[in-house]
Amino acid sequence: MKLKKMMTAAVAALLALSMAACGGANSSSTSTDTSSTGSSSAESSSTVVAGNPDEHTVEAIKEKGKLVVTTEATYPPFEFQNKNGELVGLDVSVAKALAEDLGVELDLQNIDFKMVVAEVQAGNADIALAGLSPTKDRKENVDMSELYYGGGQVMMVLEENVDKFATKESLASATIATQKGAIQETLMSEQFPDSTPLLLPKFPQCIQELKTGGCDAVMIDEESAKNYMKTTPGLAIGKVPVETNPEENGNAAAVMKGNKDLLDWVNGKLAEYAESGKIEEWYNAAVEEAEAAGVM
Repeated sequence: MKLKKMMTAAVAALLALSMAACGGANSSSTSTDTSSTGSSSAESSSTVVAGNPDEHTVEAIKEKGKLVVTTEATYPPFEFQNKNGELVGLDVSVAKALAEDLGVELDLQNIDFKMVVAEVQAGNADIALAGLSPTKDRKENVDMSELYYGGGQVMMVLEENVDKFATKESLASATIATQKGAIQETLMSEQFPDSTPLLLPKFPQCIQELKTGGCDAVMIDEESAKNYMKTTPGLAIGKVPVETNPEENGNAAAVMKGNKDLLDWVNGKLAEYAESGKIEEWYNAAVEEAEAAGVM
């Protein structure tokens, strides 16, 4: 797998920020509430009243005995629900490891994607882990960790339409679906302005629309596309490339703006997990569980 190669550069930078691990194993709890929590009236992070970073430092989290992490569990293999309804995936494994290293309980909040970052910004959560790309827009509202998982973006189409939508021009009159609020929405508006966007709350809905003819293509990260192709006959990665910024091309954790204490600690732990091979191990396990659950 290409994961270790993609992580090499990030690991070198991350190791310089490493801090000592604290605490031992403790219990964790998860919430599968799909409604937004806390500052529910916020429509976007730009309208959120920011919380106090001092309430979310490493020591503050230890004192309250709980690490609150937001996610949106419809994005396998990063976060999803298994056959028993439990939240699992790469990001869930990262969250559990962070809580264990802090010596605190994990409170994993499964909420609306549009609220995942806003809840951190508002001070209702400590960290967001939801397959988040560290885009320029996000960095205006929260601080983002170094990348802990890398991957490109692709245009997914039906196998029978690979040649039909083989050029950027051929997509000019096409309908392209993607998740609202995700990095793909920005990429689509910038690179395919003449296409008709179909912005949906969740990626599985995008895939369903593609299968049923509700759209012509789906913009999605490459690893997820490959995994959907394993379980959904008739899908293919299209020939039209999606240009991405290498610095934004992957997953990062979000913490409150100005919370350097927690950010440095998280970066150190992510570097440790990558160097030890845990990130790759957790990712592979997540893919297997997603396939067993029939969500990929």
